[in-house]
Amino acid sequence: MSLNVDFYVLKETGAEASALLACRLAEKAYLHHKTVYIHCAENKTAAAIDQLLWTFKEESFIPHTNTAAATAHDAPIVIGYNNDRLNRDYDILINLHPEINPDWQKFSRILDIIANEPLSKELGRQRYKYYREAQCQLNLHEL
Repeated sequence: MSLNVDFYVLKETGAEASALLACRLAEKAYLHHKTVYIHCAENKTAAAIDQLLWTFKEESFIPHTNTAAATAHDAPIVIGYNNDRLNRDYDILINLHPEINPDWQKFSRILDIIANEPLSKELGRQRYKYYREAQCQLNLHEL
């Protein structure tokens, strides 16, 4: 069975729309008892996701931390950036990074978010091609 990779192509531009979708996807995974690693390109984005997970939905609680925290091994949702190496396995990778995570094969599912910006789309096409050549099951969602 091949790995499922879902590409979410946003109609909106900007990091905020991508971060909000990442939080929604993380919440859905958490409610289905899945562990999640959110992979960001930089610390600033990781910090924004961390803050947004506390506030994006008033009625929900999504336990999470970052890769540097002592509790990262036990948290259901962990946020990392750049090329943080993973110290455990996760069910789902939510990718906000322009490159493919070096540990991508360790996940059972990848959710790749692409902002409505020329560079983001081009890099997304490159990741799509890479996963297609790796014989992953690809799904495209235009939001």
